[in-house]
Amino acid sequence: MRKKTKTRGVVEFIEGLHKYIVTHPQFRKNTKGKSETAIQTELRPLILNFLEKDFDAKGYADAVAKANKAFYWEGQEGKFGRERAATFASRNYPDFIIEEPYLLAIEYKQSQSGSLVKQAIGQAIMHTMSGDFDFVYVLFHDQNKDKKIEKSAQKECEHEIIEKIKKDFNVFLRFI
Repeated sequence: MRKKTKTRGVVEFIEGLHKYIVTHPQFRKNTKGKSETAIQTELRPLILNFLEKDFDAKGYADAVAKANKAFYWEGQEGKFGRERAATFASRNYPDFIIEEPYLLAIEYKQSQSGSLVKQAIGQAIMHTMSGDFDFVYVLFHDQNKDKKIEKSAQKECEHEIIEKIKKDFNVFLRFI
């Protein structure tokens, strides 16, 4: 595994993407009763719109076409829809892929259980360790009313884990 360096540009891009998604008026805050697939369907145009704005700001003549070419989602046909190499007899298919300006896998998870956070972390680490992706953005939607999973990320142990996976595996874990 050749680890990509986290530049200020990639950090700002991922933080900007996260902020754009979670502050967008169409981002669903209450996901109770909605499937992950349904929420992912709602996230798709938000991510695409963020890319369009990013490419437009960089001066691309056709930012919409550039964004569409650089963005894939799980199940879409095309370059990333083809068979991927297996790791531990299983293939890595993130929920979304941004190919440019950075090779970024995006995972969305929602639950009331912290166990799914650990699953998401493992999945994200496999994305970078396998060499399939340079960076991973994980958006975890805490479905608890008291946001106990999101709050737990402030504890020392959890904070250290989040920082370590960012430093060592290029995984950016964010909660909402």
